[in-house]
Amino acid sequence: MTEPHRDPPLPHLSWGGSRYLDLGGERVHVVERGDHGPRLLLLHGYASNAQAWRGVIDRLDGQFQMAAVDAVGFGWSTRYPTRPLTGDAYAERLAAVLDALGWPSAHVAGQSWGGGLAQRLAVAHPQRVDRLVLVATVDASRTLWLGTAGLRLGIRFPWLARIAVWRAQRIAARAAGVRAGELARGYVEPLRLAGTEAFLDRFVAEHATSSHLDLGRIAAPTLVIGPLEDRVVLPEITRSVAARIPGARYVGLPGAGHSVAAEAPSAVADLMADFLLEVPR
Repeated sequence: MTEPHRDPPLPHLSWGGSRYLDLGGERVHVVERGDHGPRLLLLHGYASNAQAWRGVIDRLDGQFQMAAVDAVGFGWSTRYPTRPLTGDAYAERLAAVLDALGWPSAHVAGQSWGGGLAQRLAVAHPQRVDRLVLVATVDASRTLWLGTAGLRLGIRFPWLARIAVWRAQRIAARAAGVRAGELARGYVEPLRLAGTEAFLDRFVAEHATSSHLDLGRIAAPTLVIGPLEDRVVLPEITRSVAARIPGARYVGLPGAGHSVAAEAPSAVADLMADFLLEVPR
């Protein structure tokens, strides 16, 4: 049963319009930017939120209509899901997000775990995905083993999480032109929402039961951006994903780690714009 009175309040963000979508009893938070151009749906990684795309959104502003989604259970979205938490169920939620936005179809960009959800959406609803961009992506055809130890530490000791995230986000803060403390709060504050720990227990158990995905069924033109210094999703995984998606392009970024969209937003935004705005042959 949904518990709407315990869902989080709407956050006030300086870098985009913030609102909730009601998807069958689940409140999903989206950040919107831009009112013209091609539509672009942005999906974050595990334990992250829409803020991960902040630097890229700033650089793509004026070229796209953008909506960055907080997946159910993360960011400022509900901690009380009414549907399963498998990758397949998340793909259906994304189709519902497109419906709620009034978008028949859109370009879809996903990073890390969000890249896996983008792959599933492209297979389950090929008519909804115009072009696909996968950044430091996981392989949705493999079982994902997702840990919660660091998240639990952050939930119980938020001051420690703020220090750790502040240190990790210094490069991203310089790239985004904001204080590292502001970025750190954007990641840590949602972890303190009621219901987060209980959600994580259910999420890890259910997500491991996600169905096998055949990457060869992805029909959308696809760009895979693989940071070559990634120690979370190894470069050979992103290269393998690109090799198994028909016609996919692969671009390796030297010197870039897993948080490439936050730490090198100009490079990622340029690659995305070139790919998404090119005229099809």
